[in-house]
Amino acid sequence: MSKNYLNSIEPRILFLTSTILLSTIGLLMVFSSSSIIAMENHADSFFYLKRQSLFLFIGLIIMIICSRLNTNVLSKNHKFFYIIGVILLLLVLVPILGRKSGGATRWIQFLSFSIQPIEIAKYMLLIFIAQHLNIKNTRIKEFKIGVVSTFLPCLPYIFLLLLQPDFGNTVLICLTVFSMIILSGAKISHILSIFFVLLSSFLSLIYIAPYRMKRVMSFLNPYDDPQGTGYQIIQSFVSFAKGKLFGVGLGNSSQKLFFLPQGYNDFIFSIIAEELGFLGSMIIIILFGILIWSGFKMLERAKDLFSRNLISGIIILTSLQIIINISVTIGLMPTKGVPLPLISYGGSSLIFTLFAFGLILALDKRKN
Repeated sequence: MSKNYLNSIEPRILFLTSTILLSTIGLLMVFSSSSIIAMENHADSFFYLKRQSLFLFIGLIIMIICSRLNTNVLSKNHKFFYIIGVILLLLVLVPILGRKSGGATRWIQFLSFSIQPIEIAKYMLLIFIAQHLNIKNTRIKEFKIGVVSTFLPCLPYIFLLLLQPDFGNTVLICLTVFSMIILSGAKISHILSIFFVLLSSFLSLIYIAPYRMKRVMSFLNPYDDPQGTGYQIIQSFVSFAKGKLFGVGLGNSSQKLFFLPQGYNDFIFSIIAEELGFLGSMIIIILFGILIWSGFKMLERAKDLFSRNLISGIIILTSLQIIINISVTIGLMPTKGVPLPLISYGGSSLIFTLFAFGLILALDKRKN
């Protein structure tokens, strides 16, 4: 698909089309990768498919509603949204509400459903940062205003995430906010000074936490502990090796037979590579590329600075999630627990990703 052809198509159409296609592929692959484990755990091979279909339906309704939103509500109430995000992250730490899984408390349990607050809280933070950068635009090149005052509001979010602990989303938020600051026109030298301070802090956090060090070591050489910390990434490698060029066929994965943990969630791309092969994987990557490209095209024509800032934040955050998730499955990064947008199983990720995409569509229509 040539660039000239893409330029001739309305970006909103490309954005919506790629969103629907990726969400549909996500439903298909969630069913394919989860049917066996769903039958084993819930006596219903359609268990995860039915839940994901409900999540997608809710998410699409929310996206449609948000696309018609008067976005002045966002910019005028940015402090309120910021506080909502902090409160949601605090609720995770309340013993009767927080649900612990895999050694981390990242979910709020409600009846048979659970919500991961960071999936909406991160967009609450982006709304605040977008308006903050809008207000401070004339002084963005000053270190104190452009970098320090923009990054300081992120610290409560970072602190609460590390308490869960959720190191992956902490890194994701920091990288997204730094990117927004850069696109706003701040001096690179100012950003680098803060970046290196944070980098040294993150390295210290990795060093003092044994489970994080194990992840790093298994990333560097997973075959040192093939039945322990290296098991998941090795099984992911096996999925890619079996898939080859054309894949073993939809539904024919052997790795989903209890070999690859999180095969319908964080490592769903590994099952895609096994069943659909290199060609199928590349089609999905191309669809993600079209999604991101059309998002940036809408950013270019945004009518005001707040819209540009928020669209850039959402698109950058989505891009980083895609890059991190796929990089983890192919062994380029340590495991982070970051889902693949629109495709991985999970209500919080799917619903609030579509919520954010609805905001992009609303901002694209915003008048001066």
